[in-house]
Amino acid sequence: MADENNTMTNPDTAAVVETPIAEKKQRKPRAKKTAPDAAAVEAVSDKATGTPEKQKRGRKPKSTANATTARAPRVKPAPKVVQAAPAASTAIDEMADLLQLEEENQRLRKLLAEKLRTENADLRKKLNLA
Repeated sequence: MADENNTMTNPDTAAVVETPIAEKKQRKPRAKKTAPDAAAVEAVSDKATGTPEKQKRGRKPKSTANATTARAPRVKPAPKVVQAAPAASTAIDEMADLLQLEEENQRLRKLLAEKLRTENADLRKKLNLA
């Protein structure tokens, strides 16, 4: 049992394990921004002319100076003026007009119904149905 529990390495054995040490990769320095190529400038100018293209996802390209000057200034809303008395009087006038129109409609319907009844009675007499 003493042999099984012995976790110490025996100094008599020459078991040397060599671990390879990986060299660190060196990164290249960042490339500095250069002036835009002529092709890139043309692509931006095509977009500025307004040619329809399929919209792509992602950030919008920075707008040119002309686009910022074309934007209209923000307009503040005018303060609301409270006109309680005229609004109330117009509402009352509209209600009176509606009531008058409804009364006229009722009167006209009664006249039409009377006229149709008399006309139906005349047609029945002509057809000898009565």
